[in-house]
Amino acid sequence: MKTEISRRSFLKGSAVAAAAAAAAGSLPVLADEEVAAPAAEGKLSFEIPPEPVADADIAETYEADIIVIGAGVSGLCCACAASEAGADVILFAAGTKHVERGGSNHGIDTKTQADFGISYKKEDLAKRIKQEYVANGYTIDQRKWSKWINNNTESMNWLIDKMESYGAHVTLELPYADKDGLFDFTAASHNFTFVPEEGKEYIFHTTLGGSVTFGAAFGQGLVNDMYEYEILQNGGRIDYNTRALYLIREDNNTGRVSAVVAENAEGKYVKYVGRKAIVMATGDFSGNHEMMQKYCPQAMDILAPERETPNYDAGFQFGGLFPGDGHKMGLWVGAAWQKTYPNAAMVDNLNGPYSNGISNVTTINLNQDGKRFMNEDTMCAYSAWALKQQKNMTCYYIFNAKYAEHYETWSTFGCTLGGDNGINGPAGVSSADKLADWERQAARNAETPAERLAGQYIKADTLQELFERWGDIDVEQAMKTMEEYNQYCKDGYDPEFMKSPEELVAIEEGPFFGYKYVLNSGNFLCVTGGLRTNEEMQVCDADDNPIEGLYNVGIMVGDMYGVCYNFCICGHNLSCTCNTFPYMLGRKLAAAE
Repeated sequence: MKTEISRRSFLKGSAVAAAAAAAAGSLPVLADEEVAAPAAEGKLSFEIPPEPVADADIAETYEADIIVIGAGVSGLCCACAASEAGADVILFAAGTKHVERGGSNHGIDTKTQADFGISYKKEDLAKRIKQEYVANGYTIDQRKWSKWINNNTESMNWLIDKMESYGAHVTLELPYADKDGLFDFTAASHNFTFVPEEGKEYIFHTTLGGSVTFGAAFGQGLVNDMYEYEILQNGGRIDYNTRALYLIREDNNTGRVSAVVAENAEGKYVKYVGRKAIVMATGDFSGNHEMMQKYCPQAMDILAPERETPNYDAGFQFGGLFPGDGHKMGLWVGAAWQKTYPNAAMVDNLNGPYSNGISNVTTINLNQDGKRFMNEDTMCAYSAWALKQQKNMTCYYIFNAKYAEHYETWSTFGCTLGGDNGINGPAGVSSADKLADWERQAARNAETPAERLAGQYIKADTLQELFERWGDIDVEQAMKTMEEYNQYCKDGYDPEFMKSPEELVAIEEGPFFGYKYVLNSGNFLCVTGGLRTNEEMQVCDADDNPIEGLYNVGIMVGDMYGVCYNFCICGHNLSCTCNTFPYMLGRKLAAAE
């Protein structure tokens, strides 16, 4: 099966440079009662709307039932669901192609789980969901979480059916067993993989590692290939290289949002009129440091330098992604910001000898003062934030050769049931293979200067030698801490942080290994939330009143997460704001009169 890319005006493939030039262009000045006037002095720059484009300068006007802005998974999902249900849909995006990152989609009671003999009903999530509310200080919107729980099975099975119909395979990431029972979860995070057969044509064109595309980190590109193909087959239109500039809200910026003005790769202004709705799916705002300083200040010290020109084709781009185009456009027409403050960032720490899916390294963790600073038996997001509070955001993991035997299998992120989709092997690697890997990497780093040892394995015959090798940890205190910790392990009780006795493993006999890690922009994925959004995905004003005609989906949906995005319901964001919500919205808008 092969898509007809020439259908209507599918602008894919235009030069990135042209998009950048278009983004940098200036707008002619013209008073227009349908667009908000420039903000008063004292506003931050992102709060000040651009001057509207003169009607005479609008080169083209396109009209459809539904206009979707953004070609990430949420925008494409919404457009696919709406066009499948009979709506006339136009989707446009600033990049040259669809964008995605990751591939973990949490599913509840899906057909794939049934195939694996897994029983996972929505009532099984009761304790887990309550823990999420507690973890987020009860500041998040429980109505939206309830909507996800009650509709996820339908939306995920819809996606699974589609992917399988085009030859993709669906599998599940491994379950997680927490020694304290807090973070337990079943095998619920769905991945997609594809292995083409020679001589056959497929709709999938996203590839990684040759002819195979797979997994928890990369499988979502296949999903977007499918959505893109189906939108076109359903008669929809996709315009790439077209950046949204501002929304048009009628009645002097108090009525319905009816259109959006954009600039295409040729530098021409175009208007998209939505008869039923304008749906924004423009990604996060982490590429805008001014917005981050206001709404997510806790992550400022792990952001990469701000880019002068946004990369709208960015996939895995750590340290800052998109400039918040949709957030700004919403604010300019009277949308309110979400109530949860600050916005939750996605930060993780999957480094060093971690053993299980999305866990922290559970052996002893030391800071530069040579002291422990937390209960090490936790999840990767929580450990990242704890590490961020330490001097120079630096930690040291200490373990020995015998520690490799603590886990029969080391199952890192991306490993799956059945092993047919794993990034790191079927169900991880054996103890012997893990030790061999430590030995190999430590031997490679034997002559590495101390100042370059961050992120590297090292080996020594004694703990003293190990600490001295790094040169920036308090050796005397570290030795004292190790002595105390080893006694805790013998006693079976940790009086400092009460780590589970099952994870108290003494580090006494050599050879010894160490891994130093410094938290940095590579640990920052994106920022969640933004505009105030109700459970129907309507963008709301400061009085919680929906702004007629305006919706948003995906990562920009407000009040979904607070404090931090913790990954404890693995694949939740892709499953919820990028699948269930846009699927339901697309179908609802298509059915609307």
